[in-house]
Amino acid sequence: MGFFRKSLLLFSLLFILLACNSNSYDIDVSDVTLPLTFHHSDSILSKPNPRTLISHRNELIQIDKDIAGYLFGYCYGIRINPDTSFLNGMSRYNNNPFVVRLELRINQQFEKKIPQHRASLTAAFKRMKYHFKDAPLPQHIFWVNSGFTSSVFCSEKSIALGLERYLGEKTDVIKELPNDRFFSWIKEGMAPQYLERDAVIGWLSTHHIEETKENYATEMIRWGKLLFITSACLPQEKESIILRYTSKDYDWALASEGALWKYIVDEQLLYNTGEDAKQSLLHEGPFTRGLPQESPDRMGQFLGYRMVKQYMETHDLSLNELKNTPYLKILQAYEAPEKK
Repeated sequence: MGFFRKSLLLFSLLFILLACNSNSYDIDVSDVTLPLTFHHSDSILSKPNPRTLISHRNELIQIDKDIAGYLFGYCYGIRINPDTSFLNGMSRYNNNPFVVRLELRINQQFEKKIPQHRASLTAAFKRMKYHFKDAPLPQHIFWVNSGFTSSVFCSEKSIALGLERYLGEKTDVIKELPNDRFFSWIKEGMAPQYLERDAVIGWLSTHHIEETKENYATEMIRWGKLLFITSACLPQEKESIILRYTSKDYDWALASEGALWKYIVDEQLLYNTGEDAKQSLLHEGPFTRGLPQESPDRMGQFLGYRMVKQYMETHDLSLNELKNTPYLKILQAYEAPEKK
């Protein structure tokens, strides 16, 4: 009888331990239907056949005119119509020796990785549909070469992902980018492991939780919501990946959370409505302005994420309820760790 009780107790403790370590957002989405299609604009547009180019251009315009305008007009600076102007522009772009090698590197590095990225993105947006049943979801994802214009562009129904920005900093074409425009910290961020994270957060920020335009505190917590929901859509990813940090930078941020909170309070930045606070604490850069140079950038986003995570750990809320939770309520509930 004693052995039975000990075994039962051991089993109960093991069950509790496993339950505590499980990710509540790592849900089964095999039964969730999502009509998401993928299009390879990167490889098709690099082909010199005029018929192929015009055919794909027309197809792209029919699927999503906004994506077509972004890719041809904004990224390439090419007039979509008439045909002669379009073909001449594409010919100039594709005959650029750097672009030829860039397309080659994209094809080499992503040919075998695309199926994995496609599966990961499909699962991520299925989770988004599970948590936000009536919210907008992408219908199309385009793999593109944006000419280093941007990583992610979202229209009303589609996402364009610039694969060239996920080649990795050690790739020769990335190393050759001019350092006066593409600083070392920008090149370091061109890593393939951030692709899914960028796609999800790009869609969320465009269609779910838009910029507040109020003060620093609301914008910081808005980023916290975005990052927390992104982590729920990508439950297998490390927090460092969700935050776009290296492991070293993530550890530095964790150790400095209390000091960061003290700095923000002492400098009276919480309710600051100026752009300077947002620029220094929320935007990308070599480090977070106002903090030591060994700090990672966007420490305000990190703190917003920590606030939201702490709030969700102490409140029984769905992600949809989190999205609608007032920013001030999350701010007032936050308990900063002691400064180390």
